[in-house]
Formats: sequence, structure tokens, C-alpha cells
Amino acid sequence: MTMSVSLPELCWEEPVCIDGIPLLTICYQLPLLSHNGRFNRYYSACRDAFIRTCREDLLPALRLGYDAALTHGAPLPQWQGRLSTTVTLRDGPLLSLHTDVVITGCGERRHVRRGDTWDLRHQLPLPLSLFFPPGTKLRRQLCAAADQEIARQEEAGLAHYHPQWRRMLPRAFHSHRFFLSEEGLYFFFPLYAIAPAAEGLPTFFLPYDREKGPFPPEAWQ
Repeated sequence: MTMSVSLPELCWEEPVCIDGIPLLTICYQLPLLSHNGRFNRYYSACRDAFIRTCREDLLPALRLGYDAALTHGAPLPQWQGRLSTTVTLRDGPLLSLHTDVVITGCGERRHVRRGDTWDLRHQLPLPLSLFFPPGTKLRRQLCAAADQEIARQEEAGLAHYHPQWRRMLPRAFHSHRFFLSEEGLYFFFPLYAIAPAAEGLPTFFLPYDREKGPFPPEAWQ
């Protein structure tokens, strides 16, 4: 059975209002598989959780900002919650992508990314370990690669990390934070975890290697 994946147009939810004034806009774009199943249910759950977070968790901040605007003549708070998807690799039954939640408002910016790599034949997410030889110490190997790249960037003045980034690296590492491309594997760390917010989400790259890993897509298939 051939299955196609599409990215529908950006969808907008009804804005969150206080006293009839819209203070929060919510939009999302998520992948859709041509056949219903686990894949679509997974991303439907992601959408529902995102909308619930925006509508419930941000409400106290909206009310505080709204009250301040009424009391002190401050600008009305204007927030936006955006959930978007970027497909990074489609190779046969292998699909890799990342989803990004970005919430902005009143000078704040929150950015959370999740990477997902799927076997579309069975609609199952694939673990990072599948792309490396059995027994690979994934945390050690990937943190060592990140260590070398961070040292290079700092020496060249290309980026600035927290002073204790070497101690923070293994604590912040999680095996679900990866995605694949045609050239190799990318793995990343959360906002603030090892670097100031100005550096965004620290992301590192490993080219494919048929022996040491990460294995290229055709080796997995």
C-alpha cells in the first residue's frame, strides 16, 4: 500500500479573548498521512495538547497583561502560539521531520522542538539506536561530537555557550531529539539547556557512516 504524506495549509484556531478583545492567536500545521492510523492519531494528539497549552497555560499571563493595560495604560498583550512541521527526509518508507512549538508575546519567546523518524509501512516511530551499531553508547558518542563542535565554534567566535556547557551536555541530551536529512543525522538540545537563548536550539550534525553510524537510509531499509 502506497501512502503519501502531505502538509496541509496553516490552520487557525479561534483567538483567545478577554472581554471580547483578542489577545492570543493560535495556528498549526501538521503532517497528514493519506491512510488513517497511528501516525495521524499521534499528530492529532500533538495538536490537541498544543492548543490546550495555549488556551489554559497562557491564560494567567494574558489576564495579568490585560489588567496592567487597563490599570496603567500599558499596551494590550499580544501573544501567538504556532506549531509547525518541517519534513527533512522522505526516502521510501522512511520519513523524518521535526515539529516546532513557538510561543511569543510581551517580550518572551518559548521554542520547543521534537524530532520524529517514522517507518511508514508500520506507522511506527524509529529510535535513534536503530541507526547505530548495537551496543553503541549513544549519549557518549553524540555528546563527544557536540563537544568538539562547540569548542570549534567558541574558538572561532561563532557562538557562545554557557560556561559549564561540558557538564550540562550529558544531562541535557535525550535520544528523541534527532532527525535525518539526505546528508546525515542532526541532533539538538533544548533552548537554554547549554547556551543562552540568543543561540537558539543548539543543533549538531553527523554525516552518515555505514560502519560507525549513523547508518544511511538505504542501510536501514
